[in-house]
Amino acid sequence: MTSNISIPDKMIVLIAEDDAATRGMLSQYLKKKGLTVMTAADGDEAAEILKKNQISIAILDWMMPGLSGIDIVRKIREKKAAAYTYILMLTARDKAEDMLTGFEAGVDEYIQKPINLRELFTRLKVGMRIVKLEQSLKEKEHTLVDLIQIKNKFIGIAAHDLRNPVISIRGFAELLLKGNGNLTEEQKEFISIIHTTSDNMIALLNDLLDLSQIESGKLDITKTRVSLKSLVEEKVRLHRFHAEKKRITIHTDLKKIPLIEIDEQRIGQAIDNLLTNALKFSPSGTNVFLNLRKEENNVVFSIRDEGPGIPADEQPLLFNEFQRLSIRPTAGESSTGLGLAITKRIIDAHGGKIEVESHVGRGSTFSLILPL
Repeated sequence: MTSNISIPDKMIVLIAEDDAATRGMLSQYLKKKGLTVMTAADGDEAAEILKKNQISIAILDWMMPGLSGIDIVRKIREKKAAAYTYILMLTARDKAEDMLTGFEAGVDEYIQKPINLRELFTRLKVGMRIVKLEQSLKEKEHTLVDLIQIKNKFIGIAAHDLRNPVISIRGFAELLLKGNGNLTEEQKEFISIIHTTSDNMIALLNDLLDLSQIESGKLDITKTRVSLKSLVEEKVRLHRFHAEKKRITIHTDLKKIPLIEIDEQRIGQAIDNLLTNALKFSPSGTNVFLNLRKEENNVVFSIRDEGPGIPADEQPLLFNEFQRLSIRPTAGESSTGLGLAITKRIIDAHGGKIEVESHVGRGSTFSLILPL
């Protein structure tokens, strides 16, 4: 019987069977079907073949001298191979417990002895389709990785080249606003808009630069022993003006904790992002609460606001890039949708985690958990 299945390139089938007659019969049959076949008379020989070759399909006898078929299955699944190996187990066993043991180890399919060759090849065709699909997915994955790298490089170059002229525009706008020229109120308003807009653009470009570096694996973390309490206090001073402008009161409960090894600039950036968000999404006249404490072998920094809260179905999207949720800044502030994504990657790079607890109408609490 002929088969019209397309066999992937370099498809190698390993037959590990201690019975010479069965091994020879299977090898001859599969070679006639156009497959490349390698054979092993016991488990140890099969293990050696697997070390030196990428096997696409393994047909293993359960009971063999040396390593058993189940031992070989475990070795295949433990090995971080470049491609998937589809495993068919030959056995005379039919107990459900034995079958489950094999499936748990990583067996894909069973063939009962005595072997029906037509059934064997039918199951092999399923295996070949799976292997071919897996190969196709790997190729697409590699292509996607390449495209992401190109995208990150483009974003990095574009953001870097755009940032300098935008900084110049902001600087000139600032000079005009501070100067003693004879500007009309309308002109001052237009220049003020230019200044604010360029400020927002610089924030976006900085976030894009950070994101391109992080996704390209170029997030450099330089750790030094730092007082996290002092770092938080410094960030609160920097944000106090914005808070007072919105009539938001910042409350701090910062416990004295041991010095911690972190990248001060990057963790400072993470704290900045959380503080900015808390103030941005809090209504005028509310409170923001900052807490720093030690819990077992971790340092926990949390920031709680009295904002609108985040709907439960939107919370899983919080740390994705360019996510715009249903909640909006309370005073028309701009939002790039990148701050939390960058913050999470910074915390991940420190071996920590970020958690959020939020209820609609009751505010949100974001916590940074860093190992001591």
